[in-house]
Amino acid sequence: MALIKLLIIDEDNEYLITLCNFLTHSYSETFAVSYCKNLNEINNSIKKIAPNVILASEKYYSEIQKYTNIDLVLLTSIKNSETTIEKNYIYKYKDVNQIAAEIVNIHTATGNKINNTGGKNTKVISVFSAAGNVGKTSLALAVSSICSFTGLSVFYLNLEQFQSTGVFFNENTQYSFSDIIYFAKEKDKNLVAKIPSICSREIDSGVHYFSQANNVFDIKEMLPEDIDFIVSAIENCGNYDLVVIDMDSQLNENTMKVFEKSDEILYLLTKEESCLHKTKLFIDSIDIFAKSFQNKVFVNTKIKYIANKVSPQAPLSDKICFEQKFLSQIFYDSDFPSLSNLSKFNGGSEIILNSFGDIAGRYLKQNEEGMV
Repeated sequence: MALIKLLIIDEDNEYLITLCNFLTHSYSETFAVSYCKNLNEINNSIKKIAPNVILASEKYYSEIQKYTNIDLVLLTSIKNSETTIEKNYIYKYKDVNQIAAEIVNIHTATGNKINNTGGKNTKVISVFSAAGNVGKTSLALAVSSICSFTGLSVFYLNLEQFQSTGVFFNENTQYSFSDIIYFAKEKDKNLVAKIPSICSREIDSGVHYFSQANNVFDIKEMLPEDIDFIVSAIENCGNYDLVVIDMDSQLNENTMKVFEKSDEILYLLTKEESCLHKTKLFIDSIDIFAKSFQNKVFVNTKIKYIANKVSPQAPLSDKICFEQKFLSQIFYDSDFPSLSNLSKFNGGSEIILNSFGDIAGRYLKQNEEGMV
């Protein structure tokens, strides 16, 4: 069952059918869409459908306003017209994703509540490293895209302070991650319902994501409860099999909150001594940090270590040593081969794609077995 029953009324038949088809196809979890084309059908349609929102052109708006208290939105063909004063209105010739988002916002702005209808059993995967420049974003994007290509519904969430989302994906929505942070700080209970219409979707892979934040200071102002609110909203909207979180290389309360929300943590490292040194500090610190939380985060049970640019036979370091148990956990875990010669996300040799595929394949297998 869809969340919002929407009735669209417009005399332009071609436009009407196109809009309805797009909303029905792309936002089936958000809208149950109906339409009518003339005044004679309107009253019967309203009684039969009992819509939550009516989207009506100028030709019909005034007449409908006379006999209904349902949320009425003017679908106008004129930008900044005097007829839009003191009315909820949407300019009809804009991106349809923006139209969908505005309908949801207008409906919820008046205090209407829309409840989640249930859906997928979402698994949350976070990608982390104590060191930078180890391939975190490449791995997060590759797992997201491969799983999406193969049939899973995937959300990529970038929580880095300096985000690179705009480099890899087209920003095709008027809402940015800064808006999502605002919704979280306001504890907007309708964020769950808004997500399908205010997120972006990468055309080629089908991965869903939030356009990058307007500035880095919005990211810095995020609190653990904001992260909890956002990740929970993505999980609870019921649309996604997999959420992949691309993280910053910091160990703080926000990081621990992501770890707490994650079903699995992919920790990436290289054989560079600086990376190994930071990884050892991470291992030494993580239990101490976890114990300081009221709800202890059992991070070690969630972490899978992945060696990038390292073969099983390669020496780690002459100066930095790890316990043998930890070494075998990194290099000889058959589920997570090393990502040899990792290059850019959208290029590289067949062996790179196979390594990405092995890691993503784990989640595809879990989905087939009903574990995702």
